[in-house]
Amino acid sequence: MAIDITKALFRSRTRTELLRTVLRDGVSDSLSGLARRAGLSQHTVAVEVKNLAAAGLVRVEAVGGADVVRANREHPAVGVLVQLLAVADATSSSHDDSAVRESLAYFGAPLRTRKRRQHFTLETTLARGLPAAKRDPAVLKAVVVVLLKNRSALNWPVLKEEARMLKAKHELEKVVELAADVSGRVELKVHVADLKDLRRKTSAFFIDDSVRIALQTGLPSSGRLSLAATKAAAAERERLQKMSAADRALLALDLGERLSALRRAHE
Repeated sequence: MAIDITKALFRSRTRTELLRTVLRDGVSDSLSGLARRAGLSQHTVAVEVKNLAAAGLVRVEAVGGADVVRANREHPAVGVLVQLLAVADATSSSHDDSAVRESLAYFGAPLRTRKRRQHFTLETTLARGLPAAKRDPAVLKAVVVVLLKNRSALNWPVLKEEARMLKAKHELEKVVELAADVSGRVELKVHVADLKDLRRKTSAFFIDDSVRIALQTGLPSSGRLSLAATKAAAAERERLQKMSAADRALLALDLGERLSALRRAHE
């Protein structure tokens, strides 16, 4: 895997993501908006914005009732940082993304790629697809499809360990929850129940109903829900969201016991 230059130069992941979002991408947003876009907590974003503002790299302006963060294009270092981030992204992700896409296609993903080649195992392919899925909605869809198509062959402990090594366990949890929601296979959530971090308030991906519909449309026919099942899944999702954390934990435990019983029955 290619070395990420930003990890060598910037010790803070929050700072790197903010530099990418505000300087490279030219985003102007509130603290809460930047936190949502970068998948970070608002507190850590506020701390880093304060540091970047003190360095003169960003400006914080009061707009309405919110503080909006903008890049300070007049600072002589901004242009250099933008070029550095562009080079870092190109060198660290282009080769890996290409190999991940080819492996995802090999395992059945509907991706446009010149080759369908297995560069990694199924578990490594899915784990390495998680960071790319944050950058590209097409890869997010591909990861969900591959996970659903190959769910019976997955070695879940290996997949979770791969995700932990890549610091993407939160992303894995959200992808599995998304796959469970769009396919109606709620039992999938049992596999990642131990990855849930109640302290984390932001999501790894920005997923609304249009994203769910697009994903469901792209699922293989065997993984699609009927209209009635779609409505039932939406109602179940709403019910789960209203449950307390304790009740959700009990439900996950119950589902885990049922899944174990089903496995024993098939052995």
